[in-house]
Amino acid sequence: HEAFFAFELCVGLYFPSVGTLRSKYVPDSHRSVIMNLFGIPLNALVVGCFLSIKRLGVTGALTVATGALAVAAAAAAEL
Repeated sequence: HEAFFAFELCVGLYFPSVGTLRSKYVPDSHRSVIMNLFGIPLNALVVGCFLSIKRLGVTGALTVATGALAVAAAAAAEL
């Protein structure tokens, strides 16, 4: 139960934080286009990982996810 509550706490903190950052850095007039363009690399990563899951295995897929999170964290740190 504790892990579920911790997860819910993280999700509860994440979405308002992202909404605040989005309203601060992304202009309203271009928000939908920019958010859709940022979704393209994410979808490409997911599809690429899914198509090569037999070759990557679970460990490889988790390594790709860890690498993507590290790149995102580095980019966020630059803000």
